[in-house]
Amino acid sequence: MTPGVDAPSPRSHIVHNTTRHVRTHPMLSSKPYQCQRCPRAFARLEHLQRHDRSRKIPYHHFGAPINIPTDTKEKPFVCVQCPKAFTRKDLLARHERLAHNPDASPASNQTPTPSPAHPILDGLDTLASVVTDHAQSNRSLQGANEHFPALSPAVHQTPMLGAQLTSTDTPSAGPTTPIPGSDFGYTLGGFAPGSYEGNDFTSFLDSVPLPSHPFSPAYQPLPLFPPLHFSPVHDYDQSSDRVALSETASSTPSSSVLPRHGAQLPSLQPEGYQASGKARQPTGFVPVTAQCREKFLFMLSEYANVVPNPSLPSRHALSRCLTGYLTGFHDHYPIVHIPTLDVEAMSLPLFLSMAALGARYCREPETSYNLYQIAKPVTLEHVRRVFLSGVLPPVNVADDTDTLETLQALLYLTSVSAWFINNPPYHEALSIRSHMETLLRKGGLNKLPECDGTWASWIRRECVKRTKLIVFCFFNIHTIVFDVPPVILTEDFTVELPCTEKEWQAPRADLWQVERMKSPGEPEFQDALSFLFEPNSNVQRFSSLGGYVLIHAILQDIWLMTKAGRLPVSRRNRFSPSSITSTPELVSVEQALERWCQCWERNQESSVDPLSPHGPLSFTSAALLRLAYIRLNADCGSARQLQTWDPVQIATSLRENLSVRRGDRLTRAALHCAHALSTPVKLGIGFVAHSQVALWSNQHALCSLECAVLLAKWLEAVTVPHPDPQLSEQESRLRDFVLEMVMEVQHGVSREWLLATNTRLSAAVTRLWARLFTADYIWEMVALIGRSLNSYADLLEQ
Repeated sequence: MTPGVDAPSPRSHIVHNTTRHVRTHPMLSSKPYQCQRCPRAFARLEHLQRHDRSRKIPYHHFGAPINIPTDTKEKPFVCVQCPKAFTRKDLLARHERLAHNPDASPASNQTPTPSPAHPILDGLDTLASVVTDHAQSNRSLQGANEHFPALSPAVHQTPMLGAQLTSTDTPSAGPTTPIPGSDFGYTLGGFAPGSYEGNDFTSFLDSVPLPSHPFSPAYQPLPLFPPLHFSPVHDYDQSSDRVALSETASSTPSSSVLPRHGAQLPSLQPEGYQASGKARQPTGFVPVTAQCREKFLFMLSEYANVVPNPSLPSRHALSRCLTGYLTGFHDHYPIVHIPTLDVEAMSLPLFLSMAALGARYCREPETSYNLYQIAKPVTLEHVRRVFLSGVLPPVNVADDTDTLETLQALLYLTSVSAWFINNPPYHEALSIRSHMETLLRKGGLNKLPECDGTWASWIRRECVKRTKLIVFCFFNIHTIVFDVPPVILTEDFTVELPCTEKEWQAPRADLWQVERMKSPGEPEFQDALSFLFEPNSNVQRFSSLGGYVLIHAILQDIWLMTKAGRLPVSRRNRFSPSSITSTPELVSVEQALERWCQCWERNQESSVDPLSPHGPLSFTSAALLRLAYIRLNADCGSARQLQTWDPVQIATSLRENLSVRRGDRLTRAALHCAHALSTPVKLGIGFVAHSQVALWSNQHALCSLECAVLLAKWLEAVTVPHPDPQLSEQESRLRDFVLEMVMEVQHGVSREWLLATNTRLSAAVTRLWARLFTADYIWEMVALIGRSLNSYADLLEQ
């Protein structure tokens, strides 16, 4: 043996028990798996297995790939409540949830303390339960772990901690040695340049979860990337030793939010998730009696100064409208307690605005607009009389039902008017928000009603809290859409986060008490936000609505950071993301997004299914997570110009005023964008456009617009004839995935044709996004986004 050269691994050359398949060292061949019955060779073991299964070769004859550390069966993670021990800490966490606290959600469990032999695992927790061998949704993959050591406990990777391919199960007294393989310290299967296999894309599509599967928004079944370097350096290091850089990445404070697993996962179900046999059931019908309608007509007569000739639709139409509110809007913004909702006891402004909003979801635009024209002057007049006249004594916002319902009415009016150029005009939403801010600040942003432990007092307190936080989120939506400064800053709120949806949806006091006893309680807003930004803080838990509020808070920080990074001397490049690239602030935000994903996974109610029994909030939050990664790379809000309502002007501004710069961060953002498109591609673009998008929040359309543009910009940069610098391996793989997605939808187009120019593939991808938003939608803004994307594709094709 030559001195200084490591001895070969005892498994460097494995001859299977049937002697049919021999795997050579990966450094000697780009396709090390050779079939012994034909000349075919494959880059990945599963492709050889699929090939041999088609030739009727027994599955159990296959062996394991080399260069994977042998499982020593040691179990360093010991339960503190019983003698059981486990090879991985996520298995220990599942055991504690199921055996010692079966009724608690994953969020309520503290993270197990890692073994002292693994100091590198101290800090960020594993991205959790979604990438472990959980048998509920895919037993065949779990059973195959013994044949796929890359998916077995012996090589379980911590998704956030670099790319070491050393066994996290076996305590080691000595230093770990990176396993030879790819430049990234671990074997990357699939789409390496020059060795692309079309069947690999089929495997990828098979791994794309459909909406019925609750999986992590951090999970991206696309090419695996090296760890992200959190240091203030340029995106591309001038030195050529990129291998050395990637090998040192595991010691950085944090790394990619993407898990280090192959395209196929053992399961798509989070740990402890109990699969529901059916999706969320429609909310019940809301009847409006003739007496109730007459009562509201009489109340309208008191506002003759602003509504001279009051009229209301029939009681049947009003019932439809209120039911439309519950089935269309409420689940996205659950601020009304449905089990105790009493239409008879509503204030007039709340009743009218709720009906106007619900009529939109009933596809009755004329009824909605007529009700809006009554609700808006009545609500503003009510605000003037009660809160702005100065005659009445100061009103305690936290304890006054009328104030709460007036604030909710203003929110619903904003929800109606923000999405149209006319009838009603969008600028009315921007003017209404000043009244919303007035009511919020009048009695204190953080003052809530007292709770004496009864169900009624708890409902009251939770309603006030949820309404205030949802109003904060709406202000942030205005910032995202129209690029206007936020009215209320994140730092202004100190209330605790909202409760779980199980507690909120409990129909009776006894059922609420049961759910309340299971709940670990809600952290305060600032404590939860501090956890996301402070590496050494304690793990916090949040509900679906709590996670939604927190991702909006991070988006507000990104917006403020982007604007503060612009200097007058740089106005000609004012839409370039360079001002926020590789700064400590950027590092902090990316780490916050990673921790947010961890907490999202700990919440048992989290899902990316808009029809989840727990509501679509976590589904919407996953889209906002993608938006956050996009905004870290490109200031789309400034270049988008949605307030012009002109698709050609919007497309032209995005084309001319938005620039991106290649680098690992941009490629990661492009990966999120490509993954967002993968599910519609698998389900069918037309099917999703006509049957699924109607269930989405408008925020999905906004996020999709920026996903499409960022992915198109990235594709333009990586499809030029001679890119400088040359494409990295991850860029090549992601480009190939996008190519396959386009060819999956556009039958007959070739790879060569799509790559003939550096804009053709970008235009094709933009067209796919546009098709999602070209149906007959309720909101004009959604249709505008579809037309703008088509106009953007036209510019690319020109």
